[in-house]
Amino acid sequence: MAINIKYRAVKAFLLVAESRSFTHAAGALGVTQPSLSALIQDLEETLGLKLFERSTRNVALTVAGDEFLQRIQRPLADVEEAYRSALDLSAARRGTVIVAALPSAAFGLVPIALASLREVHPALQARVIEAHNDELLEMLRTNQVECAIGAMTEAAPDLHFEPLLTDGYYAVFPHGHALEALPTIRWEQLLPHDLVLLARGSNAREQFDRGLHAGYIGSETAEPVTPRYDVTHIITAASMARHGLGVALLPRLALPELNLNGLIARPIFAHNARRDIGLMHRRDRVLGPATRYFIEQLRNVVGTVERGLLPLD
Repeated sequence: MAINIKYRAVKAFLLVAESRSFTHAAGALGVTQPSLSALIQDLEETLGLKLFERSTRNVALTVAGDEFLQRIQRPLADVEEAYRSALDLSAARRGTVIVAALPSAAFGLVPIALASLREVHPALQARVIEAHNDELLEMLRTNQVECAIGAMTEAAPDLHFEPLLTDGYYAVFPHGHALEALPTIRWEQLLPHDLVLLARGSNAREQFDRGLHAGYIGSETAEPVTPRYDVTHIITAASMARHGLGVALLPRLALPELNLNGLIARPIFAHNARRDIGLMHRRDRVLGPATRYFIEQLRNVVGTVERGLLPLD
């Protein structure tokens, strides 16, 4: 014979058993106290058992109620977890992942993670937003995106930062350039040459300016360096280097996806020529299922991506 199990009545029982309060249980279930009492009464009548001893001051389980609690607690939790998983799966089938990232991460990391995501959740759609680091933080704080991939350049108690990999900077120039003869390259050795730098306002440009200025006067004070060429896109910088217009300073994370034919890429040897790239999201926000699935695949591919990067030194 089929048993008509009423979820709300069983849930009401669990909430009362855990809180020992009809008032608290009613609030947790989102019903009035009389409605909660009716649910408990209905369950007791269905089972033919008295589950609670109730007085004006306290609520206690009967022996039968305690036995029922032990038997029902785990199965109900499993049912609720299965229900949540089904909802998440449904959301993943129709959801959209919105990822904000530094241009280098959007170029060298995000596509690989999205390709992995498509294998397990082929119906998910994605939108990728490329932005400077301060713009990423603003988008997180204003709920424009759930997660971002960037650099945590200063303390941000409201944001969670999970390091993914260490990025570095490379000088990129054509064969035959004077820098080719140097076994190592330091910031100060770049100063005599025409430079192709990424646009001011980017995290990479801030580090370039700071590093180049420090190389010139031995100071960590960031002062703008005037490049021969100032460009917005990484691909443009590489193309200009290929045509002999200058030395492009580029993040190593982007290099595997660039066409480096005819170019030499050498790491810059300096403690301030590195940065940690990581996953960022608000501490007070619960991530949606589509975003959580993307993050899972992102973590899965980071090791592969890092092994394919040029060495840091």
